[in-house]
Amino acid sequence: MKKATIILALAAVMLLATAGSAFANFGPHGGYGMDTDACAGCHRAHTSFSDRTWKDTNNKEHSALLVSSASTMQEFCYACHGAGAPGASTNVQDGVFDSGPSGSKGQPLSGSVAYETNSSFNATLNAGGFDQMPSGAGFSLSTSMHNMDKGSATDPMWGAGSSAPVGVNLTCTGCHDPHGSSNYRLLKDSIPNGGVNVAVGGYNGDTPEPVVFSSEAGYPVGGWLKHEAGATQMTLYRPNYTTAEYKWVDGDPNAVNPVAFRSMSTWCSACHTEYNNKASGYDYAGYESATATRTGASLASSTLTTGAVSPGSQMRHRHPVDITIETVTQANGWGSDSITSTVLPLEKRPGALANERGTWQRTDYLGCLTCHRAHGSSVTETGWAVSSLQHNASAVVTWYPVMAKSALPSGVNPNFSSSLLRADNRGVCERCHNK
Repeated sequence: MKKATIILALAAVMLLATAGSAFANFGPHGGYGMDTDACAGCHRAHTSFSDRTWKDTNNKEHSALLVSSASTMQEFCYACHGAGAPGASTNVQDGVFDSGPSGSKGQPLSGSVAYETNSSFNATLNAGGFDQMPSGAGFSLSTSMHNMDKGSATDPMWGAGSSAPVGVNLTCTGCHDPHGSSNYRLLKDSIPNGGVNVAVGGYNGDTPEPVVFSSEAGYPVGGWLKHEAGATQMTLYRPNYTTAEYKWVDGDPNAVNPVAFRSMSTWCSACHTEYNNKASGYDYAGYESATATRTGASLASSTLTTGAVSPGSQMRHRHPVDITIETVTQANGWGSDSITSTVLPLEKRPGALANERGTWQRTDYLGCLTCHRAHGSSVTETGWAVSSLQHNASAVVTWYPVMAKSALPSGVNPNFSSSLLRADNRGVCERCHNK
């Protein structure tokens, strides 16, 4: 839970900053006019007492001048986006759209509603929650999450190439730019990975070249403009924080940083480099690569198996993304093109009608967030979903899965996590493959 002192330090400031203000990326984030009040929501030029810092392009450290006693960046963000905080309705700590300055679907601007959205109060946020998530009349603890501010205790970054790097500290601002970006949900335009800045959005002058789009009502077709022009875009924008409305867009070969296609998966692969690495002769350009192997040293036997040895370096075969569901499921014999899933969101196909937001068509696209939540998940893992890989040197097949016979940590090896999945066990598989 966040510290009470954070609320005391920021509550009045945040309420002032949100009242009657309109900014392009929504809330006090981005699209600033020349005389914006938004800076005061987080910063003080002369009276900051926060120890939080930032580094410039020369790796020189500076004070962030934040107004808070928060000891971590996550705590600072929780001052608005945490449990019981007054500054935002998007409570990412509990994974719920709760009371705050944003209205639910159909609520117009008023004295209590500073921002219009198409969200639903008390519903689960699209990204889930870091600590817990709505469950019935209460909440369930998250069983997996992107760990924030854990330092060297951060979980290994799976799908990052030929190693599983550990200790790569994550913070909220590692993924989001609080000052706005060209992408959906403030997702950063450039991600540092192994000393290299990976471009996943940005601007060519003042022209946005985003990688992540949305099919939400009023979302700008070409991405977010800067300054007053962006604030004008925001007046028509109605974000939906509780029903996923993602969009898949063909790549722009004329962009400064061209990509084959623009999607959430393209953005995620800035860190998880192998998960959209198409290097295979299998059907639908399956995802295999020599750089997707894992060595025995990078996966200790204590976490990979219940035996005393490791299988060593092995080729990893990955489920494809950025493909249509029709590509995968055309052999399942479904009679209708329109399928309803209350759990798995797809990315709307190019050329779809504007009013087709929220539908589930076989010609829509599968991305990372079709199966996973970005912040946290409270799904449960039982039976084969928590099976353990065992080794028997005398057997014909030396490596094989065995269902757990005793209590194990949540999830499946190698890291016993529920892997940010959207459905219990392997429900994300059955909803598409329908076996």
